[in-house]
Formats: sequence, C-alpha cells, structure tokens
Amino acid sequence: MNQIASIAMIAWTLSRGGAPRTEGASVRPVSPMAQLSQSTDALRTSLRRAYPSWSPEAEAQRSVVRRLVGGSMDYGEISRRALGDRWEGLSHDDRTEFVTSLGRLIEGRYRVRQAYLGADYRIHFDREIVSGHGTASVFATLFGDPRGKSVRVALEYRLLWRGDRWTVYDLVTDGQSLLDNYRGEFDRIITRSSFSALLQRMKDRAAREEREFASQE
Repeated sequence: MNQIASIAMIAWTLSRGGAPRTEGASVRPVSPMAQLSQSTDALRTSLRRAYPSWSPEAEAQRSVVRRLVGGSMDYGEISRRALGDRWEGLSHDDRTEFVTSLGRLIEGRYRVRQAYLGADYRIHFDREIVSGHGTASVFATLFGDPRGKSVRVALEYRLLWRGDRWTVYDLVTDGQSLLDNYRGEFDRIITRSSFSALLQRMKDRAAREEREFASQE
C-alpha cells in the first residue's frame, strides 16, 4: 500500500449513527457527507490527548477507536470484495478469521497514521453523490502538516447503505483505490504462497503496527 493511501486511512471511518429508527416506519438514508463529518469530529475529539500506553485512559481511548472504526465498517463486505472469487471457496471458519484479521489491521493502521499526522490535520468535505440504489460517493480533501511536510490528499469515499447507516467499502486517494490495492496484494500472496500465509502476514503486520503506535505514545 502506498504512503498516500496509508495516510488517508485516518479518514476512513463512519460513526454507527444514521437515521433514528421509528416503529412501523421505513428508515430514510441520512446524508453520507454529514455522517462522515460528524464521525470525523468525534474521532478528533477522542484522540486529542495522548496517554501512556499502559494507562486506563489509553485503553479507553483505544476502545473508542475500535467502536467508531470497527463498528461502522463492514469488514465482511470489504473482505469479500478484496478476495474476489477466492472468497466463495473459503470455509466459514476461514472467512471469520480473515474478517477479524482485516479488522484488526485496519484499526491498528488508523491509530498509527493518526499519530503520524498529528492533531492538526483537517478534512474538508466537498460534495456527495447519492444514487437510487443504496450507494454513494463523498468527495473530500485532507490537509496536514506531519513533521513539517505539507500534505494535501484528494479523497473519495465509496459507501453502501446498510439498514440504518452508511458504511464505507472503499477509499480512493488521488485516484488510487484502497480496495484495489488490497485485492492485488492479497492475490499475489495467495498465488505465490497460500491463504494461510496471507493470514499470518496480516496478523504480523497488525501486531507490528500496534507496537509502532505504542512506541509513539
């Protein structure tokens, strides 16, 4: 995965919010751009302060990130799209383990990239396109100044309407699809080695990035 896509991972999240449920009434989709804006603000607020990795405050902060990131993204859908035809040949246990491993990898990467960008990054949401088929795109620009280097990244969030909320299934950064990157990387590893090798690499990478995050606190 290239550096631009990795940096943009800090913006890839939605809150579990959405339209409130009303008994006996259908749920009307809310604005995906508004939902993204609200969740981004919530995450910036929760990550505003840094705590020692061993402290109760740090664990509470990690729980917030897991809830906002993991609770809003359909890891099953991302996994299915990333593996393509290979998904159908997996057992239930293999699918479950893969989805769990991918979720841990994404959540860990979010924390590392957040620490890299710092608290002063900004995301400007520009416009949204909502189709009549339960899909949407939100276009935004990420601005940051990590370690004195100016960063400006064009973002396109691709979303699906799931019951009562929007969920992101892909993020395009400066024209490059994160999902396509995952698909290509996963296919190469499975072709050269095995599905088990891919799972182990994902687990190792997630563990490494969690250590990197702890070292930056």
